[in-house]
Amino acid sequence: MIEDRPLIALEAEFGVVGAMMHKPELVETIGALVSHEDFTDTDASELYTMILAARSAGRPVDSVSLSDIRTELSTGELTIVRASEIMRKVPSVANAHEYARIVVERSKARKITAIGQAIIDMACQNRPLPGIIADAQESVLALNSEDDEPDVITLREALGPVVDEMDARFNGEGINGHATGLKDLDEIVQGLRGSHVLIIAGRPGTGKTTLGLGIAENLTIKEGKSALVFSLEMSAKELSKRSLASSSAVTLGNIDTGKAMASDEQIARITGAVGKMRSADLRICQKGGLPLSRIRNIARFQHKAKPLDLIVIDYIGLIAPEAGSRQQNRNLELGAISRGIKGMAKELNVPIIVLAQLNRSIETRAAKKPQMSDLRDSGEIEQDADVIMIAHRDADSDLGRSGVTEIDVVKHRHASVGHCLLQHQGEFARFVSYAGNREQQQAAAAPPPSRRNSKSLLNNFNPAGGF
Repeated sequence: MIEDRPLIALEAEFGVVGAMMHKPELVETIGALVSHEDFTDTDASELYTMILAARSAGRPVDSVSLSDIRTELSTGELTIVRASEIMRKVPSVANAHEYARIVVERSKARKITAIGQAIIDMACQNRPLPGIIADAQESVLALNSEDDEPDVITLREALGPVVDEMDARFNGEGINGHATGLKDLDEIVQGLRGSHVLIIAGRPGTGKTTLGLGIAENLTIKEGKSALVFSLEMSAKELSKRSLASSSAVTLGNIDTGKAMASDEQIARITGAVGKMRSADLRICQKGGLPLSRIRNIARFQHKAKPLDLIVIDYIGLIAPEAGSRQQNRNLELGAISRGIKGMAKELNVPIIVLAQLNRSIETRAAKKPQMSDLRDSGEIEQDADVIMIAHRDADSDLGRSGVTEIDVVKHRHASVGHCLLQHQGEFARFVSYAGNREQQQAAAAPPPSRRNSKSLLNNFNPAGGF
């Protein structure tokens, strides 16, 4: 028989406060784990807050010192009397950390109870169920993610992943995050990292979908990772046809018309590509007109079934407003959608590539090269995105007519901005590295630097004061 868990443990709350008055050094450990909001007893909560403040100021935390900070508690009790009483009832500090654990555990149990009641209340509200489900899931997941990692770590602990990452980069073992499959672009973007939102913007026909899908294909077909594509415009059949052309190097035209079946060579290419694509974990949601709440629900479910490494949304302008939305205009709606996408990326810790359109205004001005401000109904997209890259192809130049496309990274929170040239192969629905970039070829031909082990750097790291 499962016993009920009490939601309140007053003895443990008083035990924490009393133990800290007996042994002030406990403030440094217990204070990092317990919040004043975890207490149900008002006196205990206020005394706990006063103890933390006194210790921070270098003052004693006995009843007399606490009384000097505040003579009377909000319940009307004299501070010196209440603090002395609690201190007397806790003669030993041996179980202080166990008291703290109980206080935090009961606090979480009360939060779960509150969330359950809130979900019941939401279910009775006269609003669309998808929005209610999204809010309920967000509440539960937010509670689940608490205390996944310590609030405070040492500089040495923080340096560990940094040095490991640096070592991997130096020895050619990868980049900071997932690769796009396009070397020149990877040099600028420096990897698709968890919780990041990356915008790929451009006018129609510049290859936004091709680039976004190509990155997902590289990750799933070549790297064995998992990706989810929300295709709000194209069908899954159309996307798979593009993916087959890209992977097999058989033209879309020959696949579309069936002419590929007349060539043994092309049949062999398609057979090989299908074999690789069959085992790839590339999931496609082709339902159009989805609001962000529905997109988040689908992403959460898919991520729970099998963790995702990438999400692609094609495109932000086709995300439907929430039912019953009271936003005044589309600009405000997209601002709310943009913030929601960023929240989803952080919640799932997955990079999200979002495709976006550019305004028509660039077609009427002298300087045709697009800028970040050309994002259509940009709202807060510029602010929320971690990386913004703009695809531009100059139709008036020989290079542009041959498919050479400039990818201009105009914003990057964690690296310098820059640009690169990619070759758009429209007949194969893919981008490849631009053959005119000789520097890349020369770098590839140069002998690699000798391998080093970065572990010695961390082992020898001993900042002033030590840890």
